[in-house]
Amino acid sequence: MAGPAPKTKDWSALENAHKPKGLHVIVSGLVEVNDADKTPVLKEGGVAIEQVLPLELTIVACKDPAIKAKVWKAASFHKEVSANQYEKVVVSWDGKQIAAFPVIDDRQRARHAAAATKALNVQHQKAPKKAAAKKAAPKKAKKAAPKKAAKKAKKAAKKAVASRAVRAVGGWARGVKKALKRAMKPARKAAKKKSAKRKGKR
Repeated sequence: MAGPAPKTKDWSALENAHKPKGLHVIVSGLVEVNDADKTPVLKEGGVAIEQVLPLELTIVACKDPAIKAKVWKAASFHKEVSANQYEKVVVSWDGKQIAAFPVIDDRQRARHAAAATKALNVQHQKAPKKAAAKKAAPKKAKKAAPKKAAKKAKKAAKKAVASRAVRAVGGWARGVKKALKRAMKPARKAAKKKSAKRKGKR
């Protein structure tokens, strides 16, 4: 007996155009084996149904070194076909179906790829953009503005103090002049009287 069916995934079947002419169906998938010294094999066989390609999966020994651990290995199969000969592939293990998937041609594959690319682009456009750099710039501007305002305020204060000092000094000087004039008036009068007496004696 073959034992329980292994785990499989990522099956695909492509009807591919080959140069110079001809079409091939290329089947591929991944199969979990118990050790690296085992490999999966796909062969045509099973119940024949119109436009269905039946494949039988087996696991055989290979030359890879054993590692005593489960690993995933690729399984593949290809066959020369006519256009649209198969629409579906069925994979069986010990006579029981374990996977079924459609056959697509090159044009269908290109459309699928274009649709997937478009979906990724839309998803990327909807994703929020990081604006860390933009946020940092306003912060710097906010910090710089108060500094400039403080410098201007200091300059204005210095000018105001200087102008008040000049005005104060000027006022003090004028007051001193007036006081001196008042103090010198009696001396000037006395000097005038003495000069008048001298003139009278002559």
